[in-house]
Amino acid sequence: MHTDERALKAFGRELRRLRGEAELTQQALARRISQRGTAISDSHVSDIENGRAMARPWLRKFLDEVLESNGRLEQLWEELTGSGRQVWLHEVTKRTHAADALFEYQPLVFPSYLQTEEYAHALIRYGSPWLAGREVRALAKERRERAEHMAKAELPSLWLIIDQSVLARRYGSPEIQREQLAHVASLVDGDRLTVQMVPTNSPRHAGNSGPRRIITTADEPEVVYMESAEEGRIITDSAGIFRSRLLFTALQGAARDPQETLQAIHDEMRKIDDE
Repeated sequence: MHTDERALKAFGRELRRLRGEAELTQQALARRISQRGTAISDSHVSDIENGRAMARPWLRKFLDEVLESNGRLEQLWEELTGSGRQVWLHEVTKRTHAADALFEYQPLVFPSYLQTEEYAHALIRYGSPWLAGREVRALAKERRERAEHMAKAELPSLWLIIDQSVLARRYGSPEIQREQLAHVASLVDGDRLTVQMVPTNSPRHAGNSGPRRIITTADEPEVVYMESAEEGRIITDSAGIFRSRLLFTALQGAARDPQETLQAIHDEMRKIDDE
């Protein structure tokens, strides 16, 4: 299972602190763990403390027992990796680009991995007015580079559902929006992306729960990324994933089919041309 390197480092720092409080060397800690039936080396302890290796569930249990930490390490691991936890952008980006398929709903904007540089610049500039101009430009460039990589890659498969209002918004300027729409249309025409639109007047609109991304990878458990204006969270429990799958299916049922959606994108482009 993929674990973010920052989570590994945070866990390692806490293990080092607890070991220091217990006045044990890495060698002594490894020896006491090994006496419980499963041998580990002091170098493995070192790798865990430096964020280079993950402590398996049985090892976390033994570490808590030997260090008499009242389950602190197991609790920390759940906080760092468990369902519903706050997620780092680095982690969700890595998971997104390593996935086999993405199923996403967005009610306000096109997702970052589909954004042109100018569209991303407008979103970041006006959505984070506290950032300096050079920071905005750097972040927009990073998004564009990731989007270019995504457009050229064969995987993940991309299935996007948007609210109709996403087409009508003019982030930055009408020209920026038209370029963004043209980029999305080209991905659809090239069979890189499937996109559906939920009409704003749909009585069965299930999108009021906010944006979410279902990340599917063949050799790892499926996860869901949910975001708000201030933070993002990863959902890993089966009930949470089931609810997101059910919601996505409901949105598909309320949405226009891909060909109608593509026509709506081209209609919006012509509308901008006539403005």
